[in-house]
Amino acid sequence: MKTENKPSIKTVRFGDGYEQRSPNGLNHSLRVFTCDFKVEANERDSFEKFLARHEGYKSFFWRPPAINRKIRVVCRTWSATEHITYTDFSCQFDEVVI
Repeated sequence: MKTENKPSIKTVRFGDGYEQRSPNGLNHSLRVFTCDFKVEANERDSFEKFLARHEGYKSFFWRPPAINRKIRVVCRTWSATEHITYTDFSCQFDEVVI
């Protein structure tokens, strides 16, 4: 699993080279998780339907492996690679507030 942190920052630049930075809102530091899931063939349809049912904009709770609490995410992008007995899903989970 890959975790990307890219805080949203507002920057104002002044003529003398001075730069002022501030967080862009209260929840400016949300993470993006790129995850790979190995799903057995008999669970493939359920997994795919779950992602499709959320349509890339409906959030759901998920607990990352290294974090001991659930966070709310949306899955805007996913792909599937089918094998004989399992399917590899690659998903991008974007952390959201609501």
